[in-house]
Amino acid sequence: MFSFIKKLQELLSKAKKNKGLWFTSISVLSISGIILFMYIILNMTNTVKEEVYVSITSSYFKSLENILKDKKQKYIEVSEAILSNTRVLDAMGQNDMVFLDKYATTINESYAKNELKALSISFFPATDTTSMVRDTITSTMRSKSQISGLEVQQEGVFITLIQPVTVGENFLGLIEIKQSVHSIKDDFEANNNSFVFLLDKKMLVKLSLQAKSGRYKDVVSDYVVYQGAYSSRFYSKISEAGPDLFAYERRIGYGADDIYFRTYKKATDINGADVGLYVIGEGVEKNNGFVNIAESMVNSVTSAALGLVISILLFMF
Repeated sequence: MFSFIKKLQELLSKAKKNKGLWFTSISVLSISGIILFMYIILNMTNTVKEEVYVSITSSYFKSLENILKDKKQKYIEVSEAILSNTRVLDAMGQNDMVFLDKYATTINESYAKNELKALSISFFPATDTTSMVRDTITSTMRSKSQISGLEVQQEGVFITLIQPVTVGENFLGLIEIKQSVHSIKDDFEANNNSFVFLLDKKMLVKLSLQAKSGRYKDVVSDYVVYQGAYSSRFYSKISEAGPDLFAYERRIGYGADDIYFRTYKKATDINGADVGLYVIGEGVEKNNGFVNIAESMVNSVTSAALGLVISILLFMF
């Protein structure tokens, strides 16, 4: 150990005698240290930024989950209020579609002030064997169990609750309550966030010609958007980024550009099939937004580090 220290001292002594070699060595070591310092600082700040992005993504997904839960609870409360009417129960038991259709129309008109937010009520008596119904209603009629979630129907994409109607042990049929998936936008925009639902192109075949004709626009890859529900400013940035960046952002779950930070969540229907994407985001310049705070923190630390490096270099030379 002592011999190693002695040899090191001898090398340093020789190096100091050679002024050119000494200052070159000191400069190389100093610059290498500065580069290492910058790498550590930048890597550390980027890691913190990514952790903030992951945290925001998780927060958005939790908000979406809560919105969907709240909608389901609202549907249940509406169905309970409707089914407290004994005349409705009698009509379902007697397959009185004239009364049920008129009753549903009256309720639906009261909700129809806003097309995308409007609730829609439908009745399906168990004794009705003549009406044509979709597969979801048929299977739920057989299972006699509640089902809820996203569903692509002929009229559009809906957040749906199908509730069995029973009196004692008598199964009378089903009541369906649904609302456009695009209504979620209002819940996020209330907090100055952005939202868009992108529909998988393969689901377009389930829509009626009237429901899809001229209303959907290609966004990126295999996804389209219902133009009437959203401002193009948010989803157009996804298109501009291109399919390769979109695929990468989808894989990691989030992405950002000069205007927006956005997160992606796969949307599955009540049967478990992939039908589209929920895209949630916020402007990177949003006041008090976590994205803005993270970006400001990274820029501040980077500026401070560069300032320190420049000061050291000026001092050295």
